[in-house]
Amino acid sequence: MLFLVLTAGSMLFVFFRKEMLYFVFFLFSSLFLAKHIYKRELLIFVQLLILFLSFLLINFLFATSTQSTQKLFANIVIFTSSIFSALYYSREENKKQFIPHLYLVLKIILIHSLISFFIYPFIQSFLFEISNSRYDCVSFLNIFFYLKYTHSFSVLGIDLVRNQGIFWEPGVLQIFLNLLLFIISFVKKKRGLIFWLTVLAIFTTFSTTGLVVMFILLLISFGADIRKNILFLPISVLLIALVYFVTAANISDKLHGEGQYSFQARFFDLVQPLYMVYENPLTGVGLDDEQFMNTRQKTNFSLNLQALDFSNVNDKGSTNSIMFFLAAAGIPFTLMLLLMLYHQAFILEKRNLFFIFIIISLMTEPIMLRPFFLTFVISGGIGFINKFRWKIY
Repeated sequence: MLFLVLTAGSMLFVFFRKEMLYFVFFLFSSLFLAKHIYKRELLIFVQLLILFLSFLLINFLFATSTQSTQKLFANIVIFTSSIFSALYYSREENKKQFIPHLYLVLKIILIHSLISFFIYPFIQSFLFEISNSRYDCVSFLNIFFYLKYTHSFSVLGIDLVRNQGIFWEPGVLQIFLNLLLFIISFVKKKRGLIFWLTVLAIFTTFSTTGLVVMFILLLISFGADIRKNILFLPISVLLIALVYFVTAANISDKLHGEGQYSFQARFFDLVQPLYMVYENPLTGVGLDDEQFMNTRQKTNFSLNLQALDFSNVNDKGSTNSIMFFLAAAGIPFTLMLLLMLYHQAFILEKRNLFFIFIIISLMTEPIMLRPFFLTFVISGGIGFINKFRWKIY
């Protein structure tokens, strides 16, 4: 589970993308093949592989520009790894371990992120720069990572940096922290120290999306508690009011303050791909992200790319996974993945709320084509096949 989570935007994935993908592929293929494989499992694997290979090959062949065969192969590895991981955790003996394993990994991420945030003032003079062709940041012993030059701020004269934990950006960290908050609130339904530390950690990301999602989760969670016991009302009101005012201030900054360029970039990534979908609704323009960047700049749109702040991602990549996939892969492929995601089989409590949470997350970060999130998607595909499969005698 740890390595599956690390594929979803961790620093290890940023700097060792190929190695991580191959490792996850061999890890879950080995775990899946290590035990006796039933005929039904093999049939499901073949059906899913044929389904996704068909979509990927159609997208590759009918793309509007020449696509990289290397990128196609990478996507095949990603989807195949996700099929193996979904099938592994769909086994009856493993399915009950999915939440405990994920919960443990998320707690490790939480603890690391809090240490990373609060230790910064003491180690800032010992940081060194690390970078590759797409990304750069500063690090302490390659354990703690900071976007010092773009995400720093000061409180009472103390220098701090927005919390990104082990991930490449605070917005990715908040997704996993809110996932932990979701599991605590609606799956385990036990609030303790980890719950309050998670709320604190989400504050330290200063992510607008993270604060909004946390506000919604707390509102629903405490609302249910108040209906059961009115004594929860005072603390619920205080906490929700605090989250509301911090979130409102953060949103105001994104709309009118220094963070407005971030808002404009996300608005651009939300609206501009619709023009590409209009011109290529069935097969998209191609999943090669570099060609996608070239194609999108040919599309006439009122926003000026030069006015937007892309200082942390040198290739001006899309921040909206769903809109990117919609424009790059077409409507049928995207709708199929979203339908499978809605019917995912691992987190069944508050299914509609969980689906909305994941959709919001995917629309704010480029993380959709990652084995961790595709594992949820493909678990829904396994459910469909099990529901409508032919009987095997």
